[in-house]
Amino acid sequence: MAALPLKNVVRSAIIDLGTNTFNLLIVDVAQDAYEVVFNTKLAVKIGEGAMIKNELLPEPMLRAKTALKQHLATITEYGCQQTFAFATSAIRSASNGGQFVAEVKSELGLDVRVISGNEEAQLIYEGVNLAIPFGSEPMMIMDIGGGSTEFIIANVEGVKWKHSYNLGISRLLQILKPSDPVTATDLKNFDAFLASELPEMMMQCRKWNVKAMIGSSGSFDSFIEMIWASQGIDRLAKDVVSDEFNLTELKALNDRLIGMGYTQRKAIPGLVEMRVDTIHLASHMVQWVMQQCQLERLLLSTYALKEGVLHRIMNNTLNS
Repeated sequence: MAALPLKNVVRSAIIDLGTNTFNLLIVDVAQDAYEVVFNTKLAVKIGEGAMIKNELLPEPMLRAKTALKQHLATITEYGCQQTFAFATSAIRSASNGGQFVAEVKSELGLDVRVISGNEEAQLIYEGVNLAIPFGSEPMMIMDIGGGSTEFIIANVEGVKWKHSYNLGISRLLQILKPSDPVTATDLKNFDAFLASELPEMMMQCRKWNVKAMIGSSGSFDSFIEMIWASQGIDRLAKDVVSDEFNLTELKALNDRLIGMGYTQRKAIPGLVEMRVDTIHLASHMVQWVMQQCQLERLLLSTYALKEGVLHRIMNNTLNS
């Protein structure tokens, strides 16, 4: 994006406190326009060991505070004029999530807003819509988080249906405890669990005749980076705003991942270490959704929740 005019520019920082990663976006915003200044993520896994009892554990909370200190130092370095922080599934569902937020305010001076699953889904839609403008045909967004997974169906008129499910990939890993490498029985149990939890999503796909899905950041970034690396392409997902998957390539990647154990997955070029323990399950979940909904296209949006916050900053609707 072209450089913004010097007047009326507000340098803003957005922190997304996810279940697995804490993401930081720094942008210059002026009069319905923006320019990305800095974009990074830190592996935190604040939801580690927390998904069954819904209680954040001491060590992950310490990692989280360390990551936030690093992000705040970056925010200071870049001279940001305002900072917005949003917490999602792991923190909102934890019995001590409020305590963690209070400690972050007391120790670091950072106000963290814990958002509902419904608001998370809405922000994801707004972020994706900055990357991929919707047309008349409804498309479905899938955002695979660590603690929750959001599905949103929308077209140019706006959101038609949305729902946040407690089906984040780290949560599923802790609930189902599959072998590694996974077995046929593990996959059968995984599929049965998804089928029991997602009948409404499948019904909504049929209702709106959805044929295309947009994968929102996260695991989808890793899918495209692994495919690019296998083709000798030196590129990161953050280098693009959007792309489209070749479904044959994606299915071949899934077949590879499902047959691998942790050590083999860790050696895959293009796969960041923080996703090694869950990427095969996320891949299988995407294939399951594509098959159940009979989808014909899968697009990538590298924009997600934090860009949804950016959209609201630009439109002065952040607190509405």
